[in-house]
This record gives sequence, structure tokens and C-alpha cells, in this order.
Amino acid sequence: MNTQQVLEERKKKAVHYFLTHKVILAYVLLAIILLLGFNIRIQNLPNTKDITTNDYVPIEPDSFAFLRYAEYVLEHGSIMEFDQARYYPTGYYPASEFSFLAHVMVWMYRFLHAFDNNVTLAFTQVIYPPLAFVVGGLFFFLLVRRLFDWRVATLATAYLAVIPPFLYRTIAGFSDKEALGMVFFFMALYLFVVSWQTPTLKKG
Repeated sequence: MNTQQVLEERKKKAVHYFLTHKVILAYVLLAIILLLGFNIRIQNLPNTKDITTNDYVPIEPDSFAFLRYAEYVLEHGSIMEFDQARYYPTGYYPASEFSFLAHVMVWMYRFLHAFDNNVTLAFTQVIYPPLAFVVGGLFFFLLVRRLFDWRVATLATAYLAVIPPFLYRTIAGFSDKEALGMVFFFMALYLFVVSWQTPTLKKG
């Protein structure tokens, strides 16, 4: 048996394996879609680097405020009670609206920094939207698969990965609340459907 025949035989076995194990095929396709979606979203990463500080900066104004809040949380342990720089001269009380996001940024920074000392809080904030897309995409896939099947879920997730409004809000540097909000939105819907479809009240 020559090399070509061996390769053809292995190809047939691989195709047969995935056709008989469709759950594995579904998750392989999901992984490819999420990796491609993540890669699309970090294409602008080199352009978010500030040549004067050699650190990363957000790509839109609101994200600068969120970075400032995260820096404050990292330094003081909690967000400031009153922010005089926002809505000057009246100021703003940011705790109710931005405390959770700022803490998530700090938790994410500490987690990534534990693996790589070169990771900064600014880099964490810039990379957070693509990472949130991956987590949100996973729960979106699980939700659609639960409602329909894995083929519909795979197609829907592939569409979600490239749809312009969602792409814009989860691109590197657009570190607003929407990326994290969509994660919890898909997660909440998925858990609600799972609970609704559970046969017993106790498990639900």
C-alpha cells in the first residue's frame, strides 16, 4: 500500500468517525468558528498601541473612562464614590453603572498577569471584547442547539461571528459594556431554556 492509499484510507476513517460522532464534529466546527471570529477581532490590535507609551489604548471615548475606572479599582480595591471628571462640572456617581465592569477588567488582568508578567491592564481592556465574544459565542451555540439542533446552531454562530453590528461591538479596543452584556444575555437565555425544558421542578 503506497502513501496515497494510506492517506485516502485515513481520510475515509476520519470522515466516518466524525459522521458517527456528530457531537464531536459540532464542537470542532464551533472551535473553528470561534477561533476565526476571535482572529478577525484582533486584526486591529497593532493599531491600538500607543507609540509614546508602548502600551495599548482603546479605540473609542467611553472605553477610556472604563480604563480609568479599572485603574482606580486596581489601585484602591473599589471604584471611586464620586467622579468629578465625568459630566464636568456636576460630576457623576459611577459605582452603580460601572463598578461591575471595572472589577471584571481587574479580575481578568490578574488572571492573565499570573501567566504572563508583560500583560498590562490596558492590554487586558483592549483584548476583553474578543474574549467576551468567544464566551458569548459558546453560550449562543448552546442556546440555539438546545432550541433546534447542532447544524442550525453552527450556522447561526457562524453568522453571529461576522455580522457587522456585533463585530463592531466586540472588536479589540471597543471595551464598552455591550460585549460583557451579550455574554450574560446569551447565558441567561440558555439557562432559562434549560430550566424550562427540565422535566422536574426541583432540577429546573
